[in-house]
Amino acid sequence: MTDFLLGLASFALVLIPLVVIHEFGHFIAAKLVGITVLEFGIGFPPRAATLFTRGDTIYTLNWLPIGGFVRPYGEDFAKPKTEQEMSADRAEILERGIKNAKSVFQAGPWERMLFFAGGPAINFVAALVLFIVIALIGWPFVRADVTVYDIMPDSPAAAAGLQQGDIIVALDDQPVESADDFNDLITQQTDEPVNLLIERDGKQFDVSLTARAVESSDTERVYVTAIIEGMPAEGRLEVDDVIVKVDDLEVTSIEALQEYTQAHENEEIAVTVLRGEDTVVIPIAPIEDSDGVVRMGIQIVPIKPAIIGLTAVNQDAERYTKALPLGEALEVGWDEFASLHTQLYDFVRDLIRGDISASEARPVSPVGIGQIGGPVLEQSLDENAMYPIVFFAALISVALAVTNLLPIPGLDGGRILFVIIELIRGKPMEPEREGLIHFLGIMLLLGIVAITLINDIVNPIDINSMR
Repeated sequence: MTDFLLGLASFALVLIPLVVIHEFGHFIAAKLVGITVLEFGIGFPPRAATLFTRGDTIYTLNWLPIGGFVRPYGEDFAKPKTEQEMSADRAEILERGIKNAKSVFQAGPWERMLFFAGGPAINFVAALVLFIVIALIGWPFVRADVTVYDIMPDSPAAAAGLQQGDIIVALDDQPVESADDFNDLITQQTDEPVNLLIERDGKQFDVSLTARAVESSDTERVYVTAIIEGMPAEGRLEVDDVIVKVDDLEVTSIEALQEYTQAHENEEIAVTVLRGEDTVVIPIAPIEDSDGVVRMGIQIVPIKPAIIGLTAVNQDAERYTKALPLGEALEVGWDEFASLHTQLYDFVRDLIRGDISASEARPVSPVGIGQIGGPVLEQSLDENAMYPIVFFAALISVALAVTNLLPIPGLDGGRILFVIIELIRGKPMEPEREGLIHFLGIMLLLGIVAITLINDIVNPIDINSMR
């Protein structure tokens, strides 16, 4: 019951406002190009109440709480009106005394294109604003002991007497809060003396050395961050293990490990790991998971030796949030916004290539969004942090924008496509014919939504299995 309520709450907090914002984008664009908007509705009909009237537009509250809509003169729910349907609009315009009304089809092609693009555009803007706001309120950071996990022979770190297990507290009096932070700092110090503040056995001391490029600095080590329940690695490997070999193959990258693992389904392989100061060999037989991928059942990240010849990892990590000043918040918000679009591009590319499993590429209905959003909202509540739910909202906002820009009849992208065709032909398509095409597109979309809805009910999304 709690999961259901959290899912419902996330739906109400995220999806409904974003749909209203989407329609508001169309509303603003209509006002900019002079298209008459007869109604701006919160929720979908039937109408529950008329809130107020301002200018040519009535603002209404409707019974179906699934977003909102804009009703411009000459259009009805993402399709142009027929001549018979237009007569009802004309009667309403006369009754309300609206003067100089401008329909969608009286607008020029570029004006209509702006109107159709207004919804997706404001969803992109909303995502960017959400990232900036969360950066101003409290951006998530990780504070962790940056621990020396591995030292390369004949390296500056080895010559300076650093040992596995040493904690790197600071570099040149600048606090080191994560392994990534340390690697970023050390790469700026090539061929220059650096001073490390080291903690060992509860005591702190300084170590001076000169950073230099090491021959194998591009070699990755594979660091275990989580063990998947019910998979072969459970009870055998541990978080913080560093995988150095499988059988006689030295693991120099995640890709090398994955390729070897997938080639040895149901075959016992010897996995050599660094565990603390010990080297441990563990037999594991990879199996095919629910996605059809052969795995040992671990989540891993690549780590690279720093140019002083050591590998640093995060241990005893502690999450915290920090409010950023406006300039930094703008920079962080934009970087996160750009990163989100890069991830989206990579997803589409991998989907086309077939690198994405069926479960990972699964389309979701509003119910599925609630199933994902519920645990995200719970995380925000548990951590007393806004970032998880705000990030989720930004992701959904971008997804709404991209989905609506697809050139499918009934969607904004489909309407834009017809405007482009009009520009090429030099004349618009007959409203009746275009309306029929959009109607069929809407029916197809409703069918897809129904199928995904049933699938999300019968096979609920398990956010814990998403990797």
